[in-house]
Amino acid sequence: MTDIFEDVEDQVRQDRYKDWAKRYGLWAAGAFALVLLGVGGWQAYKYFNTQGAREQAVAFAAAQQKAREGDIPAAMSEFERLSKDGPQVYRAMAMMERAAALQAQGDLPGALAQFDAAAEAALDTLMADTARIRAAYIVADTQDFQAVQARLKPLIESEGQVSYLARELLGVEAWEAGDTALARSTLENITLAFDVPQTVRQRVQLALEVIGPAPAQAASTPPAAAGAETSGEPK
Repeated sequence: MTDIFEDVEDQVRQDRYKDWAKRYGLWAAGAFALVLLGVGGWQAYKYFNTQGAREQAVAFAAAQQKAREGDIPAAMSEFERLSKDGPQVYRAMAMMERAAALQAQGDLPGALAQFDAAAEAALDTLMADTARIRAAYIVADTQDFQAVQARLKPLIESEGQVSYLARELLGVEAWEAGDTALARSTLENITLAFDVPQTVRQRVQLALEVIGPAPAQAASTPPAAAGAETSGEPK
């Protein structure tokens, strides 16, 4: 009976971590995207202000304000226009903003298509990778593990600034797919990197605690422990 309760408790911890990792990993990607959009928008604003053509910058800022105020239809309409007619820097940013709005509304296929379009349109590698990781989170919720792997492989191999989020997502999805060995090795490799963000490191360490050691490690008993177990037995 005790074993049954322990198994249930372990499963609850695993499910809780998986939900937590996805939620906060996505939040990290979203927050990162917002910072990127803010910086990119300000740089573009300064550029167009210098050139005397502020209309697009003002329109983009106005659409963001509408989204914050809850006027999603008007904001999405403006983002769609900017994604087609605006300068290149605004096209990618507008696509990402529109994708986020679609995702919030539950239109995951539409959001995925917009994030993919943003990745293709982005001139900046960092912006493109941010769009790709946001798309990968949607794929993780809607498609199989092979599709997730295909999405994450280029991000992991690029070793860019979002590669650790991609590795973490791969580990979580491998775990959900039942490939515990891949999950464990992927997450362990993250902990060995010296430049991994601290929040990612903490989540990964928690995941490894829940997953537990490899079977060979768990089965092997240290000599000291073995001696302690037999020390009380009669000779």
